Amino acid sequence: MAKGDVLVVAGPSGSGKSTLLRCINLLISPDSGDIYLDGVKVNAPNIRPEWVRQQVGMVFQQFNLFAHLTALNNVTLGLRRALKMSRPEAEKKGRELLTRVGLGHKADAYPAELSGGQQQRVAIARAVAMDPKVVLFDEPTSALDPEFIKEVLDTITQLARDGMTMIVVSHEMSFARNVASRVVFMDDGVVLEEGTPEQVLVHPTHERTKTFVDKILE
Repeated sequence: MAKGDVLVVAGPSGSGKSTLLRCINLLISPDSGDIYLDGVKVNAPNIRPEWVRQQVGMVFQQFNLFAHLTALNNVTLGLRRALKMSRPEAEKKGRELLTRVGLGHKADAYPAELSGGQQQRVAIARAVAMDPKVVLFDEPTSALDPEFIKEVLDTITQLARDGMTMIVVSHEMSFARNVASRVVFMDDGVVLEEGTPEQVLVHPTHERTKTFVDKILE
């Protein structure tokens, strides 16, 4: 991927999409193959996984916020602990990021006081806070009620338009058509088709892709 690319990974459940993401930031160690980030082989034995995860942000299906911390403290914890940023500096950046995702007024709220969509937007702000080279989104709207999906997708879309490099596992095909630079279709652990959204979602060539797209766009 080039800087600023948005890659959407689509495919049926169990096809390996989440595993692919988890290999990229070493939550799972790949059995074989090489993963490079800015020319650095990140799955080399001498590379610390903690360093990789500072370079590669991740937003999960479940929000994974710390329930006992406010939205602001969830966003700034990594800045203060991992990057050793002072509290005032971290809080300034945290408030800016919460404002960027439309939650500047919720900085002092706890996760239990936020909707699912708001919690996921806090999780996005937390992932972006570390200034990662790429952000991975693992079906970021799958745990949300339908009414909250749009606000999260709008936030991700704005990040993409701001130039954030990202890989998004998603079944939201309208999002993929509008935002993706490229789409990858996976099935049974294999990339079956790759190309522009037009090529993969409108004019797929692989029969398995055609079947999937027809069903999901019914």
